[in-house]
Amino acid sequence: MIPFEVITMLGSSLFTGLLSIWSQKSKDAADQQKYLMQRAEINRASVEDARKHGGHFQSVTRRWMALLSVLSIIVLPKIVPLIDPSLQVHLMYLEEVKTGWWIFGSAEEVIRFQGVSGLVITTADTHFLAAISGFYFGSAATRR
Repeated sequence: MIPFEVITMLGSSLFTGLLSIWSQKSKDAADQQKYLMQRAEINRASVEDARKHGGHFQSVTRRWMALLSVLSIIVLPKIVPLIDPSLQVHLMYLEEVKTGWWIFGSAEEVIRFQGVSGLVITTADTHFLAAISGFYFGSAATRR
């Protein structure tokens, strides 16, 4: 039979080892939380610096990009027919062309251009204006 002192020594050794592992796990979790808080502070500081140093130049650049895009893509094709009605505005669209029969056929997209006279408002115009307004107002909404 194993002496009681040996059993006590093994039991206390296992219990001490278990407590040491548990203590180290707690310390590791505390260190992890400390590092996460440090990383969050670094991220917060970098965001704050970006907001502080965003400055006037970036907002002016955004405004010019939005204005030039709207003028060249939306306004110019609307003004040209008013200046010279004989000029056509050419629209590009994709057309799906199917060849073959049922499941043995295939479909491919073909680019077509269509000349249109007069004032033209397309769905691309409305999508573009929505994107520009989202770009401009979205960046303004993120500022404090």
